[in-house]
Amino acid sequence: MKQRSPSRLLLLVLLALLGACGLEGGAVQPTPPPAVPTPTQAPTADPKNQGWIVGLTEEPLDLYPYSYAARTASALLELLYPAPLQIVNEAYTTTGVLERVPSFENGDVAYVNTSAYLDPTGAITQTKTDVITSVRQLTVTYRWNKNLRWSDGTPLTAQDSVFAYNLLKGSASTPQIAIQSDLTADYVTIDDHTTKAYLPPLRDEPNYLETVWIPLPRHKFAEDTTAQAVNDTLARQPLGYGLYRLEAWIEGRELNFIRSDTALDPAIPAKLTVRLYPDLSTLRDDVLSSRVDVAWTEQMPDTIAASLQADTRAKTLQSWMIPTPIWEHIDMNLAVVALQDIRMRHALAYGFDRAGLSTSIYGADQAVWDSWIAPTSWAYGGTAISRYTYDPDKARGLLDEMGYTDTDGDGLRENPAGALFALKLVTSEQTALREIISDRFIANMADIGLRIELETVPTQDLYSQQGPLFQRRFELALFGWLRALDPDGAVLWSCAAIPNQVNNFTGDNFTGWCIDTADQAIRTATGSLDQTVRKNAYIEHQQIFTRELPILPVITRQMTVLARPSIQGLQPETFAPPTWNIQHWQR
Repeated sequence: MKQRSPSRLLLLVLLALLGACGLEGGAVQPTPPPAVPTPTQAPTADPKNQGWIVGLTEEPLDLYPYSYAARTASALLELLYPAPLQIVNEAYTTTGVLERVPSFENGDVAYVNTSAYLDPTGAITQTKTDVITSVRQLTVTYRWNKNLRWSDGTPLTAQDSVFAYNLLKGSASTPQIAIQSDLTADYVTIDDHTTKAYLPPLRDEPNYLETVWIPLPRHKFAEDTTAQAVNDTLARQPLGYGLYRLEAWIEGRELNFIRSDTALDPAIPAKLTVRLYPDLSTLRDDVLSSRVDVAWTEQMPDTIAASLQADTRAKTLQSWMIPTPIWEHIDMNLAVVALQDIRMRHALAYGFDRAGLSTSIYGADQAVWDSWIAPTSWAYGGTAISRYTYDPDKARGLLDEMGYTDTDGDGLRENPAGALFALKLVTSEQTALREIISDRFIANMADIGLRIELETVPTQDLYSQQGPLFQRRFELALFGWLRALDPDGAVLWSCAAIPNQVNNFTGDNFTGWCIDTADQAIRTATGSLDQTVRKNAYIEHQQIFTRELPILPVITRQMTVLARPSIQGLQPETFAPPTWNIQHWQR
C-alpha cells in the first residue's frame, strides 16, 4: 500500500507551528504592524498609467518560493515566481510557464521499464542486493516556455528547475519540499527547456504533477552553494521570472513592485503597490473609498460579515468568500467506550449547529462540510453520503436511548451507571478560530445535556509524536487538515495508518477507525490511476465514513476577497492565489 505518512505529518506540524505564531485561516500573522496612514487622495484615474493598489492584512515573512511561510506570501510570490501549474476549477492549468499540462493523452506522462533491487522479502529496496528485477516506473515530462527570462535578463532554462531539485531534495524543511522529495525519485534535464521527473518504481501516484520544481536562479550562485545560502539571498531580495519585480519593502507598511523588463505581458500596469492593514474593517473602508483596488485576507469577517453583504448588495464593492484548503474537524477516539457506540457519535453531530457556526463567522453556511472530501471535488460522494443537519431533539433522543439521562435535574446527563458523564475536547491554544468553534461546541452540547471539558495545549505538544494525537491519548480533538486536489486518504483512513508502537506512531488515523470494507475502498481509491475506479471507490468509502462518523467535519476556513465595483477579471480560487490571473484584471 502507498504510504505518505511523512508528508501528511509535516502538513499537520506546519499547521501546528503556524498556529503557535498566531495562525488565523492558515496564514502567519507577525506582530501587528502600525496602522497605515490614510492617503490624502485616491489613485490617479488614468487607467493607462494607474498601477494596482492591493490591500493585505498579513505581511509575508519573506518572498522565497520554498519558504516554510510560502503559503502566506503565495499571492505575491505569484508575481515573482509564477507557479508552473495552477489548480483552477479543481483541475490543473498552465500559467504560461509551461507549454502545456502533462498528461497521458499528450504523451508527457508515461511508464518506462527500470531495474530495481529486491530485498529478501521480495520488496523493492534502495540497498544494492544480488536480486535485480525489471519494474515499471511513472515519468512526467515538463516543457518549459522558451521565452522565459529572469528579471535580470538571463534566460531561464530547465537547468534552473533541476538546480532547485538538487538543492532541496530530501529536505523536510517545509511540507511541500517533503512531499515533492517523497514523490520524486529523480529529476533531470532532457534539453534546455525540458525536464523529466521519475517517480519511485511501482508508485502509481495520482499526485504525479507535484513533481515539478519551481526554478531558482542558478546563475546567481556558486556550484557549491547551500540551500540556506540561497534562502538567505532571495528571502528579501527575490530574483524572479514573473510579471513584476520587487522594488522596495517598507516593513509593516507596504511593498512596491514594478513591471519586470522581461515580463511576458508588457501591457500590464507598470506598478503594483501592496498596502498592509491591521484588520479587515480598515481594509474594507479603503476599498469602499477607492484607495485600494483589490484586497484579500483570511481574518475572520464575523463582526463585519453583514456589512460586507450589504456592501455587495448595494454594489459599493465586490466581495467573494472563497474556501481555503484548510478544514477543521473533531476527531472521536474510538478507544473511548462511550464513543464506540455509533449513536453517541451521531448525537454529537446532530447536536452541533455547524451551519449556525459558519453563518456567525462568515455570514453564510457554505463553510460546512458533510464528508472528508470537499463538495467541489470530483471524488465527492454527493447524494450517496449521510448528512447530519442540526437537530438537537434527535440528539437528545439518541442519548436517552443509550441510557444517558439527567437523573438529578441539573441539566447534565449521567451515564447508564449513574455517574456524571463528560467528554474532554483537546485543541491547540491561541488559535482564534478554534476558540470560537470550541465555545460553540461546548454550548451546543450543554443544550443537549452533555458536559464538555476543554483542554488547550501548546501546538508543538498537540502534534508531537509523543503528543495526544499520535499517542491516541484524547477523547475528542479539534484541529485542521490541508486538502489537496487529489483526495488521497490512505494515510488518514487505512487500518495500517493507526498510530501504534509497531509503525513507530506514524499515520494520521488518530481515531483508530478500522472497518474492512472501508479499508479496502480507500486502498482501491489510492492504488489506481483509473479515474472511474477511483471515484466509485471514494464514493463507497464516503458512504461508510459518513454512516460510521469517526470524525465530525466542522467547517472549511474561508478567504475574503474584496474589489472596487469597477474591477473586472478577478477569479478567486481555493488553491490558486488571487493574483494567479492578474494579467486579466481590468478597470
